[in-house]
Amino acid sequence: MNISLNWLRDYVSYNCTTEELAQKLTMAGLEVEEIITQGKLFSGVIVGKVLTVEKHPNADKLKICKVDSGTEVYNVICGAPNVSEGQIVPFAKPGAKIGSEKLKSVKIRGVRSDGMICSEKELGLSDDHSGIMVLNETEWEPGQEFNPVLDNDTVFVINITPNRPDCLSHIGVAREVAAITGAELKIPETQINETDVPVEEKVKVEIQYPEGCPRYCVRVIENIEIKESPLWLKKRLEAVGVRSINNVVDITNYVLMETGHPLHAFDYDFIEGHKIVVRKANDNEKFVTLDNIERQLVKSDLLICDGKKPVALAGVMGGLNSEVINTTKTVLLESAYFDPMTIRRTAKRLNLSTEASYRFERGADPENAVYAVNRAADLMEKLAGGKTAKGFIDNNPGQIKPWNVDVRVDRVNFVLGTNIPKDKIVSIFKSLKLKVKDGTPLNVEIPTFRPDLKREIDLIEEVIRLYGFDVIEPSMSTVIPLNEITNKKIKFHEDLRDYLAGIGFNEVINTSMVSLKHVEILKNNLNIDAVKIKNPLSPETEYIRTSLIPGVLDSVKWNHNRATSDIHLFEIGRAMYAKNKSLPDEYIMVCGAVSGRKYDKVTWKRNSEPVDFYYLKGIIEYIFAKFHIYEYFTEDAKYPFLDDKSSQKIVIAGKTAGYAGEVKQDILKIWDINTPVYMFDLNLDFLFEAIKQRIVYSPIPRFPAVKRDLAIVVDESVKVRQIIDKVKSKGGKYLKQVEIFDLYKGKQIPEGKKSIALTMTFLSDEKTLREQEIEPVFNKIIAHLEAEFSASLRSV
Repeated sequence: MNISLNWLRDYVSYNCTTEELAQKLTMAGLEVEEIITQGKLFSGVIVGKVLTVEKHPNADKLKICKVDSGTEVYNVICGAPNVSEGQIVPFAKPGAKIGSEKLKSVKIRGVRSDGMICSEKELGLSDDHSGIMVLNETEWEPGQEFNPVLDNDTVFVINITPNRPDCLSHIGVAREVAAITGAELKIPETQINETDVPVEEKVKVEIQYPEGCPRYCVRVIENIEIKESPLWLKKRLEAVGVRSINNVVDITNYVLMETGHPLHAFDYDFIEGHKIVVRKANDNEKFVTLDNIERQLVKSDLLICDGKKPVALAGVMGGLNSEVINTTKTVLLESAYFDPMTIRRTAKRLNLSTEASYRFERGADPENAVYAVNRAADLMEKLAGGKTAKGFIDNNPGQIKPWNVDVRVDRVNFVLGTNIPKDKIVSIFKSLKLKVKDGTPLNVEIPTFRPDLKREIDLIEEVIRLYGFDVIEPSMSTVIPLNEITNKKIKFHEDLRDYLAGIGFNEVINTSMVSLKHVEILKNNLNIDAVKIKNPLSPETEYIRTSLIPGVLDSVKWNHNRATSDIHLFEIGRAMYAKNKSLPDEYIMVCGAVSGRKYDKVTWKRNSEPVDFYYLKGIIEYIFAKFHIYEYFTEDAKYPFLDDKSSQKIVIAGKTAGYAGEVKQDILKIWDINTPVYMFDLNLDFLFEAIKQRIVYSPIPRFPAVKRDLAIVVDESVKVRQIIDKVKSKGGKYLKQVEIFDLYKGKQIPEGKKSIALTMTFLSDEKTLREQEIEPVFNKIIAHLEAEFSASLRSV
């Protein structure tokens, strides 16, 4: 944000040097990045009057002018196409200095020239060199020194943080300067001479989407004369980097830079039906903006329309079909407040950032809409000869009001480590134009121009930045609270990282933006759509990943290519599925991979054993046991990355929490990996829900346990989990544990059958169990297994 100090002094008077002011603003959070001095680039230039203009006898494009300096008439050669008799112009006579050059009398094509009629560019006033500068004859007289307003100025380039939209204007910065220095803030008053015709007879306003446009104000100014802006206005805009266009457009830009509130001027005669309608765009609706580019819109965009057509892209840019032109006589002046999220979404999608969108998407002041439209109407009366219709339309369905925040004085000092008196805290709030109701705690009313002040801590920050960080006395002690409050889910992720690292895994971090190769496997097999990036840096970062497995396989390949074959890797990260929704589903996953040998070092005590599926399954069981997750089971399932023979689905509370198994050979070929790889892919959100947050401990049993073994023969199609579930459901209150210790297929077992051997543990906390208490239960279990699964006791 560029701030002109000459302009700033209109609103606040301060008694400090430019450097001191820059330091004070920087320490208060408004970092002054650069100080630009705009000095006068000429001297000795006076006001002259062109008496006559004749064609140069030896040059087609040059003219001989007689210029009256007030005391003497000079002969001047001029090549400007716009020079004519009677003009009042800036005239540099011999001896005047322009830039580093001192003017002398010279001969041009045989004719003597004594001086120069100057353009704005030659004087350093603007970049306009299309012709000589023509002055207003009512403001200047021949012979007087040409000393335009704002010759010497200093501009601060201030880095305004996104949370301070109130400082994106000269009044906003002046408010900060007043608070810092104690000076008085002066806001210009508006004086509008309204006609007798009510504005309601001139225009109607309808807001069809109040969520996107909570407030819309309109004034109508008639009898406008479109012309060049006065020099003072042009210089002020140029000082802050805004190009002058014409008086009406310049006024809207001036008020924007002054108040921070964007305005838009429509040619009233181009508004069909003299009606304004604020509505959402239709999908694929097209609109040509002021830059003569046709934009394709979507439903989330907000449009300003007349009775028949769109005339502006709300909060971003006006339309080519309603802009103010040289023949404009009546102006419809818009001053609105738009929803920041709506404007930000449109501006980012269209890659169209303007001064208006920059402010609206950060949060303009809805209460400023009325002042801004009145200020602009006042200036249009003074600088464009306009006549303002009576009253203004203020369609305000949003009714955004100030809000209140309680502030505890003791909390302020506790957080800051200070001893700031209550009166000082109150005075700081009042200097920022915050209303304070005394009491315990202080009740502070937050005006709508400060959308960043929502909580007590925000106001504590205001206290310290105005009180001054440099005046806080250093302390030799530090208070560290012991009642640490942590996010349990984040802590679970960190604990899991620590645990996996502790059992020999190395963490990898891969990019979440991947190539088509990484997402097409799930797309082709499970019909899971990936979120496609609109402006990817390269084809390798075109999609957001739908699984962590491809990235971990990249890491496996990278290690294999560097002769590291014994691999234990894991990654914790996010994956997204599009699923034809406006917002994708997002999950936090943990993916692990093992390959090569179980141990990277072989000694005489430890053999080199290759990893296998059961090794991977044991790791998963260890993870679940570590975090007290017990209610889960695995079953055969197909998964695109895993071999069908070993692929297992892990189910927790009826939800698929992940998959584990050996990676398919086809997948390994795609990644050019020649060694078997075993992987697990688990949903951490589901795992977190299954964790027993409160662990209940029980005493060691006082009585001995009774173990019974059972070997049965069942069909191969019967799952072990079904057997265990049935045993547990019929085992009664004394059955504490069921474990499988043997699974056998062989000569002694009929074809199509398998033998499963179980160990059942019975235990009572109150007594020693007797045989007659166990035997009926044991027989009941056998009977149900025979009836349910056609099981038979194995005899050999």
